[in-house]
Amino acid sequence: MKVKNRTALGFILTITGGILWGFSGSCGQYLFTFHSVTSDWLVPIRMLCTGLILLVMSTIKNKEKIFDVWHGKKNVVTMAAFTVFGLVLCQYAYFRAIEFSNAGVATVLQYLSPAMILAFTCIKNKRMPKIFEIVAIILAIGGTFLIAAGGSENMQLSPKALFWGLAAAVFLVCYSLIPAPLLKISDTPTVLGWGMLAGGICLMPVFRPWEIMPVISLPLILALGSIIIFGTVIAYSFYLEGIHLIGASKASVISSIEPVSATVISALWLGTEFAATDFIGFAMIISTIFIISVNAKK
Repeated sequence: MKVKNRTALGFILTITGGILWGFSGSCGQYLFTFHSVTSDWLVPIRMLCTGLILLVMSTIKNKEKIFDVWHGKKNVVTMAAFTVFGLVLCQYAYFRAIEFSNAGVATVLQYLSPAMILAFTCIKNKRMPKIFEIVAIILAIGGTFLIAAGGSENMQLSPKALFWGLAAAVFLVCYSLIPAPLLKISDTPTVLGWGMLAGGICLMPVFRPWEIMPVISLPLILALGSIIIFGTVIAYSFYLEGIHLIGASKASVISSIEPVSATVISALWLGTEFAATDFIGFAMIISTIFIISVNAKK
């Protein structure tokens, strides 16, 4: 009974985390559409606030190891690379893709990263891809083509939307691969917290968000707070606990509800219209996650 309760709780937490991630993307779309917010304003503020919150939580939990990731030149270089390529560029590309399209499309395109990791692994190891890897890559490419070229006339992706969506996927690969050495010496909240904080500090003088301030209102504050608290801190914490309870393989598959939730919330809340070919493309890309996860477990 305890095992069943543990598994059920893991599923609930993981699904909730994925839904909240999708909700975060829709909140970003809401800010871009109705409050004249730009990625140049949103990304540095989100990263700075999230970094501070995560580091405070990490300090309370394990203050003795809070600075371990900064010990040694190699760790500093890895942290810098993770901050720039895994966080700053990934966050910025993702929200730029939302700006030029919508939360559903941007989130699905970002989920091309598993197929990209597959291709990278094959090239790195100088081997031919396996059958399931070929199928996953073909589905990923085909799904991207349908989303980019198909759909209703007003939903066809602009070159900018496609570029930033693919860029988000590339930098999500960096986010997945670069911090591996750091996670051996520190926990994920600490690594993510330092990366977010460092990224936010670096972006502040670059984008100078205080000079492009939108009109502050309660809806804007609520949407921004939802992105930071629900879409980052809580979603991330739920997902980590879900991995602890049911394992990374199952959690990674369940978390693919994120693009589904982003699409549904975008349609119901913001009135975004999708064509049949859009949904087919979404299904093709999301199916690659199941194919990769199942075969990787074997």
